[in-house]
Amino acid sequence: MTTDLRALVANGDIAFTGAKPKLPTTLPDVTDSMLEVYRIPLKYLYYNDENGRIATQIKREYGDITPHSDETGADYNDKIAQFIEEDNPTALKKTKKSIKDKSQQVYGYVLQDGRIIDGNRRFTALRQLADELGTTQYFEAVILPFTYDAKAQRAQIKRLELAIQMGVEDKLQYDPVDLSVDAYNTIIIDELMTVNDYAKESNLKVKDVEDRLATVELIHDFLVFINAPDNAYYLIKDVKLYNPLYELVKKLQKYFQNAGPKYSQTKETAFALLSKMISTGGDTVREVRDYVNNVMDTANNDEYNNQVEDIVEHLRDKLEVEPIKTAADFRKRLDSATPELRELNETYVTTVNRQNRGKNVDNFIGDVKETLNTLQDMHRGGGLTGNLHFNNFSRDQIEEIRDMLVKINLVSSDLIGVYEDEL
Repeated sequence: MTTDLRALVANGDIAFTGAKPKLPTTLPDVTDSMLEVYRIPLKYLYYNDENGRIATQIKREYGDITPHSDETGADYNDKIAQFIEEDNPTALKKTKKSIKDKSQQVYGYVLQDGRIIDGNRRFTALRQLADELGTTQYFEAVILPFTYDAKAQRAQIKRLELAIQMGVEDKLQYDPVDLSVDAYNTIIIDELMTVNDYAKESNLKVKDVEDRLATVELIHDFLVFINAPDNAYYLIKDVKLYNPLYELVKKLQKYFQNAGPKYSQTKETAFALLSKMISTGGDTVREVRDYVNNVMDTANNDEYNNQVEDIVEHLRDKLEVEPIKTAADFRKRLDSATPELRELNETYVTTVNRQNRGKNVDNFIGDVKETLNTLQDMHRGGGLTGNLHFNNFSRDQIEEIRDMLVKINLVSSDLIGVYEDEL
């Protein structure tokens, strides 16, 4: 059953408060005569499942869900109300106390079918007060002459939502995943606004919006890499990967302006490293920056990609055992890939160390001296150092050390020639 709030107003079932607000943005199809605040019974209203702040959470918990007002049944609103309370219980408690003591001070915006465009926390507080006090509560709001049925109207609704929630009010900040996905859906999927329009209404810079769109594209690729649905954005929130992906996408755009084999290989290498970071914990943003500075932005990038190519493929084989639906699934699968992640990390550390040795002349000479000191200690100890004895080693280990010394001898002979040529 679809409610028409404007028809209820015409019938005298919804009262006018006398307030006439001013919109925070210009909407072509809205005139001043439409901007009247009404006292709307709660039973006619329902949360907006397209709201950028809660859409990801709804997808995580319930997948596709049909929104409806309490007049049809309270199950939908009850589920979303739980999200609102869990998101910031302190803010909800404060709002509820303010409404109880002084009544509703800030009006909301709703569509003519009862969909709430602005005022989720106030609506939640009013529903709780109605239950706790046993009294009839009303949500004071402007009733906009729109529905989600028409694309042109959805564009105006989104403009108003952004202007209220990000342009003029000091409200809770959007989660970065929610904001980026909202921008992507609004601009790319639904084609309701341009990048410039979205940036203007949300009080963001155009470049920031563009970077967020690119980050969502990279999120899609990462989710496919780990064998998860490409719209399982909640996974990115749960494993706290948005910021490192945001950092990574800017660098990929800088170093690989045209997508091609090298871009794809580097991207998959980076995804494997991100998986390793999730497995081991730590500051993933700093680690991504270190990876960019020490590998991606160096002459060693192609060599490193080639060295770990087989490791990355083996990691993907482990991830593709069965679809990943939750963060727990992802971590469990990473545990099963511990050998691959360890090998990946060893290769990465070796590459970084080699890169860092060439950054400073004094450090480089110090490394060479340290290598000489190690060999001299071995020579003085008859092949070993410290308290080690050959009976501490297996035959295979002794053979491995011998082979490494042969390689050192061959490489050092070649290097002597290199330095002779420079003298």
